[in-house]
Amino acid sequence: MRKYLYLSFTLSLFSICIHAQTANYSFVSAEIKSPSSVQVTLKTFADKRKSADMEAKCAALRIIMFDGIKGTIYNRPLLNQGTIALHENSEYFDNLFNNRLSDVIRMATMKSDFKKAEKGEKSTLYTIDVNYIQLKKDLEKNKIKTQLGL
Repeated sequence: MRKYLYLSFTLSLFSICIHAQTANYSFVSAEIKSPSSVQVTLKTFADKRKSADMEAKCAALRIIMFDGIKGTIYNRPLLNQGTIALHENSEYFDNLFNNRLSDVIRMATMKSDFKKAEKGEKSTLYTIDVNYIQLKKDLEKNKIKTQLGL
């Protein structure tokens, strides 16, 4: 019984804390702009325009950290353990996605109008410039990602 209560509490807390971390998006393309910068183009889905901006930024980070960018030098995800890292380090990710996006996002540009998509949601195309090296250093500094050989 205690395990069930603990599990249900943890899941409810997790779902509240990572709302911004569960961005609904569709990856379009990516381009390396410099050795430290990656430009991710994606389509994000949201109910309101204000939340679409935040969702797009969170989605760009999720792509880099958990999926990797196929066809580039960053084809491997930054976090090998995948989304398990979200569970194990929920406080760090909550802070990153809700308060510190500007530390690693250089620029976010809306490329299309905020228009109706399927199921009542609206979508828009974004281009997000992410400071890949800064993100990697931040993950290492906070012991979310370990350096090779350590």
